[in-house]
Amino acid sequence: MAISSAINDLVSSIYELFASVVGGIYAIFHTIFAAVYGLFSGVINLFADVFKGAIDVVGGLGKFVASNIVIVAIIAAGGYAFMRYSQGRPIAPAAQKKVQ
Repeated sequence: MAISSAINDLVSSIYELFASVVGGIYAIFHTIFAAVYGLFSGVINLFADVFKGAIDVVGGLGKFVASNIVIVAIIAAGGYAFMRYSQGRPIAPAAQKKVQ
């Protein structure tokens, strides 16, 4: 029985070696695939988060302007009035006295 158990152990060892090599190759490919997939999904999530953040900022600015519309309108009207009435009016030279 020693020879048959030795052959059985040899065959099982060869099978375990083959299974280990195949498992290692699978693990390498799986790790590479997971890394590439993680990279691309991370880039997509990055762009999505950037756009979401930009929309949140614009929305926050819109809410601020909407909540302070009266003050913004008064400041805008004052700026318009200042620009309207201070520009386009050249300063006339002072009239000179006639000297005889």
